Amino acid sequence: KAITGASEKDFKKLSNTAQQLGRSTFFTASQVAELQVAFGKLGFSTTEILAAQEATLQLATATQTDLARAAIVAGAAVRGGFGLNATETQRVVDVMSVAFTSSALDIEKFQTSMTKVAPIAAAADISLEATTAVMGTLTDAGIEASIAGTSLRNIFLKMQNPASDLSKHLGFTVRSSDDLEKALKQLNSEGLSNADMMQLVDLRQVAAFQTMVRGVDNVLSLTTALENSDGAGREMADMVGDTLEGAFKRLTSATEGLQIAIV
Repeated sequence: KAITGASEKDFKKLSNTAQQLGRSTFFTASQVAELQVAFGKLGFSTTEILAAQEATLQLATATQTDLARAAIVAGAAVRGGFGLNATETQRVVDVMSVAFTSSALDIEKFQTSMTKVAPIAAAADISLEATTAVMGTLTDAGIEASIAGTSLRNIFLKMQNPASDLSKHLGFTVRSSDDLEKALKQLNSEGLSNADMMQLVDLRQVAAFQTMVRGVDNVLSLTTALENSDGAGREMADMVGDTLEGAFKRLTSATEGLQIAIV
């Protein structure tokens, strides 16, 4: 309550939903409360927490991570990274679910890389889906997440800067996901050598730039898959949860719910 600044009425809503979700999911009411605290620290209001928490439960279930961590990663992508509305948390979770099953990305790599590149991508109106697709392609090539995120951030900055050698070479600046697709296709068709690429980006960014350009088909196909990911988070969570271990976790949660109701 202190963190969220919730009124008595709002705090009761948070408490009631924590208990309800605690009785009916993998997670206990106290774990759901940890999720609410994590969102509160990110500046989410009560209404926004209520809108985001179910999708975050799916993410935590699907990725087998704790709720607070899932809330931090999803919340950072929604609020701090791409400036989305809390109601779009489900979209973020669906994208992450497909990305984690279609590339070498996982929740840790996603968090590490997106912390560096998401605000720059959002400033250029490059979508969550397109950015994640590029990041998945870089990760598949074995580029470490922190290096991939830093490299992609700097490449996106050059693509937005009309004075950069890269923008001058392209003949335009990248201001949307469509522009990014156009740029990658153009660069790919030119058959640039490593020496050519070193003239367009910094030396430390060449590996990521080369992977993006030569892997344009993979970037575009993964972008399409992510744009059509609606419902993937719930489907993945249901699949992961349909086990004996999942049944015991739900039993534990239900038992805590009974204790709360009685005591």
